[in-house]
Amino acid sequence: MLPIVASIVSGLISNGLPKIADAVVEKGVDYVEGKLGVKLKPEDEMTPEDVASLRERAMQHEEFMVEAEIKDRANARDMAKHAMSSGDWFVRRFTYFFITAWSLFAMTFIPWITFGTIPADNVRFADTILGFMLGTVMASMFSFLLGSSFGSRAKDEKK
Repeated sequence: MLPIVASIVSGLISNGLPKIADAVVEKGVDYVEGKLGVKLKPEDEMTPEDVASLRERAMQHEEFMVEAEIKDRANARDMAKHAMSSGDWFVRRFTYFFITAWSLFAMTFIPWITFGTIPADNVRFADTILGFMLGTVMASMFSFLLGSSFGSRAKDEKK
């Protein structure tokens, strides 16, 4: 990493802007400056006004990402509504069949991985799969079936 980029990243992190710093590391200074419309400065040249401006622009950019996520969720809901109005019984119930299959797999896998004997070479794979099952698959299924969390709902209602 170039010293100037390292100084920019260091300044962003020390001023409480780690998401912008991550974007600089991953996508580059030019990309972030283009997205935010603000020139990034090295740590020793950054003023409190620069930090406030960056923070404000980052919030605008983050709001754009939240809007895209809300639109994506609305599209998924529309798709589910269309499926439910279908004349084909399998199409209407496919989502529930899919969730049932994953639930059965999870209910089998989790006790097996917890109480079964795993070869020492495969423990990391088992941990990774278990984390994916609990953190992604199960959470997504419950979120789909039961709706969003209270915090997300409250945030959506503010808009």
